[in-house]
Amino acid sequence: MAEIRGVNLGGWFVLEFWMKPHLFEGLQGVDETYFSTHHENPKGALEAHWNTFITKKDFQYLKSIGIRHLRLPIPWWMMGETPYQSSLPWIRHAMEWATEFDMHVLLDLHTAPGCQNGFDNGGIVNQLEWHKDQKNIDLTVEKLEMLATTFANYPSFFGIEILNEPHWTIPLKTLQTFYLKSYKAIRKHTDALVVFHDGFRPDDASWKTFFKPGKFKNIAFDIHLYHCFDPKITSKDFFGHIGVIEARKQMILELESFVRVIVGEWSLGIIHDKLNHKNDYEKVLVERTLASLQLWTYEHAYGWYFWSYKIDRSSHLDWDFKRLVEQGIMPNQY
Repeated sequence: MAEIRGVNLGGWFVLEFWMKPHLFEGLQGVDETYFSTHHENPKGALEAHWNTFITKKDFQYLKSIGIRHLRLPIPWWMMGETPYQSSLPWIRHAMEWATEFDMHVLLDLHTAPGCQNGFDNGGIVNQLEWHKDQKNIDLTVEKLEMLATTFANYPSFFGIEILNEPHWTIPLKTLQTFYLKSYKAIRKHTDALVVFHDGFRPDDASWKTFFKPGKFKNIAFDIHLYHCFDPKITSKDFFGHIGVIEARKQMILELESFVRVIVGEWSLGIIHDKLNHKNDYEKVLVERTLASLQLWTYEHAYGWYFWSYKIDRSSHLDWDFKRLVEQGIMPNQY
């Protein structure tokens, strides 16, 4: 049984255009680097966003339905490194609210200097330079140690995820060397959970060696399981998607034999056009089934975090946890 049932507070401290498009009105870019360098008043716009996108009432709501675990994506520039704005005071507010409602926060370093994946969620689209310069890697380790020293004493502090979604082309030896160095830096200050992302290669044999017994304490392995990106999956009919979920259950069980597994991101996002729904009623049945099967499967892991709590647009319901709960597609108690 999963010990963690949670949500991501995505789009709050790391901007993604698709999650709140009206914030980018008049701009051509889709990431926070572009926003910070092209918006006429990035400081004012970001502070307004941080104050309103997620509030104390949202923490209260999540606690009321039994969600006590939060994965909080944060940027490496949270201290306000040029050209970015400092979100640190608002991150502190989030930790304080979580403490008030007896919730547990996994601080997820979602961006890295030079960008670790070239995605909007990495802060700079179409740039993948992080691993090509040792200075970038060293600065990332420095930021992770700063996170540990800054937040370890908050009662809501649950742990640190070392780096979100490093690209699949980054050599695993490079990534694992960085992971070990980061783990040691964090362990100087806290025994809290440390989470390692799989680099989109969960089945690589090197992970079993990397996670050999006795090497680490209080860790977990993060895998992200979606249905809407891989063409091998998006082309399937609904029963094909059910087969994907069953195969993922087996993968989770195999990984759990040597390391605790967290499904750090998942959603109900699916390409409905491929499923040939006869009507809206049938579409809702598919969404509820996809939700229930994934929830049941991820109960075999150490835990899960849905992506994301809130999408600030009328579309993209399948990614909006709160609206899914309100519409009866996702459960209303956890």
